[in-house]
Amino acid sequence: YELGAKTTWADGSLLLNATAFSQEYSDFQLNAFLGTSFVVHSIPKVTSRGLDGEIMWQPRGVQGLTLQGGFTWAKTKFGNNIPGNDFVQRTPLSTSGAMYKLPGATMPFAPEWSGSLSATYEWDFGADHIGRFNIGGKYMGAYNTGSDLDVEKHQSAYTVFNARLGFGRNDGRWMLELWGTNLTDEDYVQ
Repeated sequence: YELGAKTTWADGSLLLNATAFSQEYSDFQLNAFLGTSFVVHSIPKVTSRGLDGEIMWQPRGVQGLTLQGGFTWAKTKFGNNIPGNDFVQRTPLSTSGAMYKLPGATMPFAPEWSGSLSATYEWDFGADHIGRFNIGGKYMGAYNTGSDLDVEKHQSAYTVFNARLGFGRNDGRWMLELWGTNLTDEDYVQ
């Protein structure tokens, strides 16, 4: 289910969009690495609920400038009832199944918060060419990178910045760009 709005303001120079969503997946296929091999598990239920929004603004007083941003807040969780010995927690803990942390837990690679901001500026170079500069940042909240949710696979929140500088034809036929990604050399696990 999804409920949202797409709006235009300030004579078309400002776009604001927002959505609330609720998704439920049945028989989700989880590819898990169990130390020596990959195993595909069928998870009966996964839910994702949250909000997302985006903004795009072209300020009237600055020709060629575009500002963009977006955010997502989502709770993405495994269902509480996952059949199979791999999903059972036992005492002592060392006798538990390899995937015992999954029932009811947040899915791997599913941060609660994420967002992005960017600014692009374009200007004319004569009648047929343009210059373009863009800088952007992307924030990812903390998440786990392991299908077994091992605490050692925790990824702390991080932000990555990228930039581009370009020159090309204004009809889009070609553009030369100098670009850099992860400009602050942020370490993170994928």
